[in-house]
Amino acid sequence: MWEKLKQKYLKFLLKQSMRNIIYAIIVILTLGVAGFVGVFVSRNHKEEQKQTVVEDNQELAEQINVSMSQYIHSMMRLSDTLYYDIIKNEEGQMEPMFQAMYDGYKDYVESIALFRQDGTLLQVKPALSVEASQDVTQEEWFRQAFERSENIHFFPPQIQDCFEKDTGFPWVIPMSRFVQISEGNFVKEGVLLINIKYSAMSEIFRNNNPSPERYAFLMDGSGRLIYHPRHALINSGFMEAPPASLAAYKDGSYETEISGDAVFCCIKTVGYTGWKIVSVISQERVQGYRVKSTFFMLAVICQVLLFFMIVGYYLSAVLTNPIRNLEEDVKKISEGDLDLKVHTSGSFEVYHLGRSIQKMSVKIRQLMQEVIREQEEKRKSELDSLQAQITPHFLYNTLDIVVWMIEEDRKEDAAQIVTSLARLLRISLSKGKNIITVSDELEHVRNYLTIQSLRAKDQFTWRIEKEKGVDCLAVIKLIVQPIVENAIYHGMEGMYGDGEIVIHAYREEDDLYISVKDNGMGMTQEQAEALLDYTREVKTAKGNGLGVRNVHERIRLHFGEAYGLKIISEVDEGTEVLLHLPAVMYGEHEKWAE
Repeated sequence: MWEKLKQKYLKFLLKQSMRNIIYAIIVILTLGVAGFVGVFVSRNHKEEQKQTVVEDNQELAEQINVSMSQYIHSMMRLSDTLYYDIIKNEEGQMEPMFQAMYDGYKDYVESIALFRQDGTLLQVKPALSVEASQDVTQEEWFRQAFERSENIHFFPPQIQDCFEKDTGFPWVIPMSRFVQISEGNFVKEGVLLINIKYSAMSEIFRNNNPSPERYAFLMDGSGRLIYHPRHALINSGFMEAPPASLAAYKDGSYETEISGDAVFCCIKTVGYTGWKIVSVISQERVQGYRVKSTFFMLAVICQVLLFFMIVGYYLSAVLTNPIRNLEEDVKKISEGDLDLKVHTSGSFEVYHLGRSIQKMSVKIRQLMQEVIREQEEKRKSELDSLQAQITPHFLYNTLDIVVWMIEEDRKEDAAQIVTSLARLLRISLSKGKNIITVSDELEHVRNYLTIQSLRAKDQFTWRIEKEKGVDCLAVIKLIVQPIVENAIYHGMEGMYGDGEIVIHAYREEDDLYISVKDNGMGMTQEQAEALLDYTREVKTAKGNGLGVRNVHERIRLHFGEAYGLKIISEVDEGTEVLLHLPAVMYGEHEKWAE
């Protein structure tokens, strides 16, 4: 059994490269180290996780405590101002001053009221009246003010039902204090009541309760709830209220249960009121911290793994790079890169192997250069042959026209044709250049059409159009005239005065187009495709389409397979031959010059 496993293992190794084997060993060692580091980091991070939970909870409680303290102090300052600056010292101005104070705090205060000891209402803002059935002296806020006259008292939320109000009875947090009221030369006792808007205080908690798993609530010193984000559910019995025993806890962090869920809670006492802020992070939130811890541990493991993998990659590369470079060089040579300098660094064997491959590459390159040189000469000969086929063909037809006119005693027309022929030949020669400007090529065609129109008067009309900016573009010499000749001899057949040939040169971005359009008999799509295909034979009454094919091949030989001719034709509708070339200025055409 062990022998079979050994054999399989050896076969597996024989299929692997040296670099893969070295790299695999390093990766295995890296995984072991990364696993050890991961376990170590996980154990140490658990304590940090717990501390993070506690600190987050404390931060939430402290944030709410600061906001609550500022809010309570602002209400106490309002109470002091009303008592010391208005009730004691401004007897005659009490009503407007009460109104002014209420207007300044109406976003936070539902009402401000001043009562005598017997419950008689002296001032209330906004203007309200006491419910007839209400005896305010029996209210807790009234009694507490007299029982502990030295303090300002805060009470749990309740419905303000002691005043008649058209809009209903809002939820308020009563704040009362004992006051002495100056009435003439007498000082009487009373109670100042400030009904704080419950919505204003609850807004502090809503703004600081980030999620259902992390929230805070408020209770008084006896454990009665003042605010809870799920107060409605608690009041309706769908949710269990937090234990009142939390009010007895001192400020600090605790692990306890609320509504059957294990939670972390932090307790902060709001100054002066004795209220308790309880911030809670549920088990789901703690689980979120655990997920973060897991991701942190995985990040550490990945970093360690990445580090050792990079080191392993570097070591395996150093050991195997000479052979790998030699392998890449052989591959590039096989793909045709014969100018490559073969790497000969490394061991003695690699050095001599590289030298031998280099010699082989040089020999192959020499042979390839000879083949390329022969192919280039062949291509040049073919190109010259194509152009040579066009020029004699045109001269033969032109001279035939001149002879015919002389025989018909049309000497003036013959002279004009000879003059146009001289100009045409001057452009055709072009000092031996094979690339000329669009302007010269169109001038060549104009002379040719002049010759042909004199020969066949009233058979067809012609015009040459060109867009601005195309005159100085480079074009292959004698590529438009064979197309025009084909249009005359084939397209104009049977036309008597109705024939028309339009030549239009224009540019579209980086492309130059020259259109030769006639309104002749046209052809089928199959015939149009055959004209440009050397593998197919085209026979017509007046030729075999050699001129059109030669132009197509000359353009493609110079500019590539993306350019050439396109024939658009319909029977009895006419034919358009579109010459497509790159738009290159004549001065920049040298790379196509012969």
